[in-house]
Amino acid sequence: MLKALFTRYILATILVILGMALLVWLGFWQLDRQEQKRTFNTLMAERWRMEPFDLTTFALPADLAAMEYRRVAAAGEWDYDNQILISNQTFNGSAGYVVVTPLVLGENRAVLVARGWIPSDLAPPEKWPEIEEAPGAAVLGLARQSQGLPSGEPSTPVSIPQREYYRIDIPAIQGQMPYQLEAGYLEQMPEAGRTVTQFPLRREPMALDEGNHLSYAIQWFTFALVLGFGYIMLVRHQVRRAAGLIVPATHTYQPLGEDEPVAPPVAVSQQEPQASAPAHDAVSETDRLYA
Repeated sequence: MLKALFTRYILATILVILGMALLVWLGFWQLDRQEQKRTFNTLMAERWRMEPFDLTTFALPADLAAMEYRRVAAAGEWDYDNQILISNQTFNGSAGYVVVTPLVLGENRAVLVARGWIPSDLAPPEKWPEIEEAPGAAVLGLARQSQGLPSGEPSTPVSIPQREYYRIDIPAIQGQMPYQLEAGYLEQMPEAGRTVTQFPLRREPMALDEGNHLSYAIQWFTFALVLGFGYIMLVRHQVRRAAGLIVPATHTYQPLGEDEPVAPPVAVSQQEPQASAPAHDAVSETDRLYA
């Protein structure tokens, strides 16, 4: 049997082994994703328990990796004249924008605040007064790093002011601002009493769950077992058949309760029986000879 597996089915065996290896790798990849999620959740929980960073008094560090997603409190004045939009943003399948407004913290110092999502019909500047914030209200948000170019190359300040950007690229946006921007931006959190239908729509704090990575891993491992076991059974069946160990089915059957097999019933022809030739009073040869 082993000889048959590695001679007649050697190519198919190699492909099945590679397929099983791929499925097992996908299973371990999902387990690794689960572990990364656990580490991320632990980090987020630790930073969530920390007191909000006072941005009104202290500036954000140049490297935000150590405090990203930490809560940040700030107070200042909104500068709607220099407000911008981040395009190609969707919410529940609807196209729209994310509103980004500078919050002036003091003389020559401001931070960009992503205030939330708005539909396309609120994007024209004449509609912006409808989505302004209450004056004097404190801002609470999550510290986020600047969104640089996908290539990783450093961004350059724009030379012509723009109303729309594809990402919150602080070095690029800095070129059209009259003050110094902080190294990161704030993702504003919904304040107490804010309705879920009020624009701009703000995201609730992220749920610290592990997702479906474990169930996905179990599925990939199960697929690998099914592929391997199914292939072994298929080859085993072909080898036994070639060795004559599997007898083809016959045309007889044995009804339950009877000892001898019975031939299958023959289909009765639906054609009308042909009329037999009429009998003749023929005289036999003997009668003619002795008449």
